[in-house]
Amino acid sequence: MRSEDDIRERIAELEDAYDRTDPPTSEMEDEAEVAILRAIEELEWVLEEHDAESGFTT
Repeated sequence: MRSEDDIRERIAELEDAYDRTDPPTSEMEDEAEVAILRAIEELEWVLEEHDAESGFTT
């Protein structure tokens, strides 16, 4: 399982990559993008954990 610091670092990397290709036009848009990226990272984490525990393949 990844540590909280690893997850936060991954989120920051995703935010930076996303902003480089599509910079936010407002603070609200930036906050929405961050929320979406966090949700994506959490989903990736859950899928990795599920795969490790049960051999689930995509």
